[in-house]
This record gives sequence, structure tokens and C-alpha cells, in this order.
Amino acid sequence: MSYSQGFETDFDVVVIGAGHAGTEAAIAAARLGVRVGLITSALETIGQMSCNPAIGGVAKSTVVREVDALGGIMGKATDLAMIQFRMLNRSKGPAVWAPRAQCDRGLYRRAVRSLLETRTNLQTVQGTVSRLVLAPDQQCVIGVETLERRRFGAKSVVITTGTFLRGRIHIGTDTHISGGRAGETATTHLAEQLEQAGLTVARFKTGTPPRIDGRSVDYSLLDKQESEIEDFDYSWSHFWDGKRRDGSATRHPAQMPCWITYLETAGKRIIKDNIAKSAMYGGAISSRGPRYCPSVEDKIVKFPDAERHQLFLEPEGHDTSELYVNGLSTSLPATVQLEILRSVRGLSDVRMNRAGYAIEYDYYPPTQLDPSLQVKAVPGLYFAGQINGTTGYEEAAGQGLTAGMNAALAVHDKQPIVLGRETSYIGVLIDDLVTRGVDEPYRLFTSRSEFRLTVRQDNALRRLGPIGMRLGIYSVLEQATIKTRLEQEDSALQLAETTSVRPEEAAPILASAGSSPLSQAVRIVEVARRQGTSLATLLDAVGLGRDLDREALITADLEIKYAGYFERERAQAERMRRMGDFSLDPDLEYNDMRSLSFEARQKLSNLRPRSLAQASRIPGVSPSDLQNLVIEIERRRRLAVTQ
Repeated sequence: MSYSQGFETDFDVVVIGAGHAGTEAAIAAARLGVRVGLITSALETIGQMSCNPAIGGVAKSTVVREVDALGGIMGKATDLAMIQFRMLNRSKGPAVWAPRAQCDRGLYRRAVRSLLETRTNLQTVQGTVSRLVLAPDQQCVIGVETLERRRFGAKSVVITTGTFLRGRIHIGTDTHISGGRAGETATTHLAEQLEQAGLTVARFKTGTPPRIDGRSVDYSLLDKQESEIEDFDYSWSHFWDGKRRDGSATRHPAQMPCWITYLETAGKRIIKDNIAKSAMYGGAISSRGPRYCPSVEDKIVKFPDAERHQLFLEPEGHDTSELYVNGLSTSLPATVQLEILRSVRGLSDVRMNRAGYAIEYDYYPPTQLDPSLQVKAVPGLYFAGQINGTTGYEEAAGQGLTAGMNAALAVHDKQPIVLGRETSYIGVLIDDLVTRGVDEPYRLFTSRSEFRLTVRQDNALRRLGPIGMRLGIYSVLEQATIKTRLEQEDSALQLAETTSVRPEEAAPILASAGSSPLSQAVRIVEVARRQGTSLATLLDAVGLGRDLDREALITADLEIKYAGYFERERAQAERMRRMGDFSLDPDLEYNDMRSLSFEARQKLSNLRPRSLAQASRIPGVSPSDLQNLVIEIERRRRLAVTQ
């Protein structure tokens, strides 16, 4: 490309949108050494937490750590902005623990922007992209143009527009505002061009609750939920020799409590009496919303016998008294919202800063993408985030990372990175999207993964670090940090195998766990297999392990306790990996394979799987179809050799 084509700057990769998907896409591409342009309508909203100011939770926390393991910034920004921490699922054991962090909105946004600006090959640009610039033959993307008539060249483009594509905000049945987020305009020109390119488009909806003035809350009537802040960080790369790399002594900002209250009989009655005024139930919205993050109207209609519904009042940050009313997402009129709020215990005199609303937006059914998240019909164009029909910051970040890496690899004419289901939750997410599609906003759960015992939040670095090493995305210091962390896991396992613990040393630990005492000295690994005991405590009892990383000890402990389960799951993962190695040519003529069922031929022709493993997960493709597919392909390969 050259300036004679009218481009202000020639980038290798342009990312459109600077939310959670866009920022991760930009960082991922920049780490691979290409020139990146990140274009957003307002630089001040880079990294904006549009809805709940929280990161993590069940399955989602694993994605955060996977993104972090591959050089992303969500985990780092969360650590810098964390004002409340909870470890979910503590009662179920460390194998399914799920960290969740409440963030200071302002600190998070500023952390994201500062982390972006550490990359000298990444430029942020303020502007609204109005159209893609296509090659003269219309077959691939070569740049973008903004409403301000600025033109930027690009070899790859990643679109991460969230809810902005033809976004429409609804408050009640009478108030409808064009916008991608409260106070920000929707993107229409780009949406129209994508539709004209022949892509299938559909609509989803999501919503947000009202925000209230914390100074008008009677906290004496509420249940207080303190932070469980402990020796925990989402990111492995913040610390070196126990200190923050920026030299600061504080691990996290000062912690803040959340408050619990309930929507009870009076509030439920107000909602029932005004249900026809809801944008969704009054007919203003027909598109589907997220099943697992329902509006309060949905809760009242679908669970009429529920005595009450829990609400969390969550702090927005240290520099504001505003509280986020988690659990009260709604599209009722603002006056009704205030009436509902004032029916809640502790909120009788509350002041509402911002009304909740529902928003409808365009998404593109993700079966139009290949596993690299590239649009099949437009080479060089990638989609990530809510544009693919997903919901959630973490799901967006995982897609952004993948799309950004692959957009950069395409610039260098290298093979894309496709994470398998057996390697990561990101792999599960993307495989579900491009293979099965979506009929409602997609959200990750542990139940979606066949490998949830071995794909955990604590071992993301061991699973994905080798991929990052192979790609060359880490600094020298980061490489040393990874090496040290993995060596410490190995050291903990070796100490457990080679060190003995005497009965008197183990006695208090076993008594606390309600386990029988030892009659003689045994190897620590034998005692660590018992439930209720911890490897860290046992090593402490014999004067070892104090210099080992806490998280390395947790991972080693899990590997000991659940070795049999892990071995079986890893054998299953190896079988899936071998199926993944059986590649399928994207140009296969499935319609000529008469040994396949009609439905299988139709589905395979439409989705064009890249491997036998992906084909096996397409609804309508049976095990016998897979066997016949292998026979058909091997027969064609033999014929090709003889001709």
C-alpha cells in the first residue's frame, strides 16, 4: 500500500472498537510485531465497562487467565482496579474455584489505556469508522474510512463494535434512542455496508440496571458483603521477586464492600402492574436477550412464585458514590424504575442517577466465520465480541485475543492459531460459535466444556504458555517469569514425592481435616491425596515450600488429589487432538459423498469444518457419517496419488 491510495497511515492491522474485544485484539496483534491502529469513537472510553463493573466468575475467570497467559491485558487491568474480591465455589474445592473481582470503573479504564500505550507499534485513533475500503476486485479488505474522512490502510481488519451496530436504546414503550451505549451514538454506515456485502445479520438485545446515589441509601437495613481480598492476582506477569514491577508497595486499591438487599412483594407488584409499559413485554422489542442474565421483568413473569429476588448494590469506584444495582436490569419507564427502587429495603429515599435500559443491536451469526474468526466471505476481515452473538466482557476478550493474533499472523502469511476445546475455554467458546452458531446471546459455563477438570483457572499458564513461547510474544523478563512459575509447580510435586512427614508433624493437619492419624512416616504425596489436607500446609510442617509460589502449590496439590480423574480426561483430550489433526480441505465436495446422510452433506457443505474433530460437533453429523467421511477422504487421497 502507498499514500497515493489516499491513506493517512498504512497499518498492518486495524481494530475497530476499543472495548474488551478491541483492546485485546490490538494488544495481541501488537505483541506479534505488526503495526496496529485501534480506532474508537472516543479515546476517553477505551476499556469502558459498559455494564457490571466486575470481571470473572464461573468459567469466565478461566478465560481471563487464558487471555492473560497469552499476553492480554484484562487480568492486569483487573488487578490494578480491584476493589472487591470473591472466590466463588469455595465449598466445592479448588478444582472449580472461580475468582471474581469488582473493579473501580475509572481505574480499570485508565489501566487499560496505559497498558495499550506501552506498545510503541500500537496507535490509538479517535474516529467513527463508516466503511471498509475493499480491493478493486471487492474480494478483500485493504483499509477503512471514518466519518471524518480519514482513511487508513490495513492488511487485516478486526471489527469489535459491541452493541453499536444499529444500536437502539429502549426505556419503556415510548422512549427509543439511537445509540450503542447511553450517551453514545450508534454505528449505522458500517452496518449497512456489511449487510450489502451479503452477510446474514440478526438482532439481539441486552439490558442494564439503574444506578443510584449511595449517599441516599440506608445501609443499616442492608446486609454487608466484605471483600475476601487475599494473596491473589489474575495476572502472572505483574510481579517479580514478590514486588510490583512499577515499584509500588500496594497490591490492590483499598477494598470496598458490596451490600445485599431484596426485591420483595411491593416491588414485584409494581412490576406486574406496569408490565405492559416494559419495552420488551409491551412489544417494542422482539429480539432475544441473554437467558442467564434476565431482566427483572423476566424474573417476575417466569418465576411468579419466588418469594423475593436478591439484589447486590455494587460500588462503581473510589471517586464516586454511585452504586450499580445488580439484579435489576430493566426496560421499564424511568418513573416506574424509581418507584421499584423505593420499594426495596434500605432504598426508600434513594436517588436514581441513571435509569436502566434495554438495547437492541445487530450481530452476525458466527457460523459465517472460520475457526480463526475470519469472515469466510471477506478475506482479511475478522469479527470479535458481541458482533458474534456473545455476551460478557470475558467472552469478548477471548475472541478479541484470538482475532487479533490471527489478523497479525495473516499479515506474515502464517498459519492461524486455533485453540482446541481440550486446551482452553477460549477454544470451547470459539468452536461453539463457528460450529453450532447461536440462537440467543452466548455465555460460557463450565458445563460447556468436556475438559473442565484439566482446563482450570489455576493452570492456564502451563496450558497456553508454550503456545505463546512458540509465537514469540513474551519479553525476556516474561519468559523468565513463566519458566520460574512452571519450575515451581514441578518442584512442589517433586518435594511431595521425595519428602516424608512424621506422624507428629502431620497430626494437627489430619485432626483439623477429620482424617485418621499416621502410624508411621510416609511420603507427603500419600497424605496430600486425602481430602481436607493441603500440600502447602504439609510442606510447611516439614519446613519446606515457603519459597514456592502459592498458586504453584495449589496447582500441584490438585494434580496430586485428582490424578486419576485428570489422567482419564487427558486421554480423552489426546483422542480429540488426534481427530483435530485429521484435516479437512475447505473445498471438499460433500454433496458428491453419497455415503453421507443428506443432512450431513448439507451441514458440512454449509459450515466447512477444518478438521474431523470440528465436523464431529456439528448437529446432524452422526458417528456413522464421520466414519464414512474418513473412508471417502482416504479413497480420494489414494486416487490422487495414482493419477
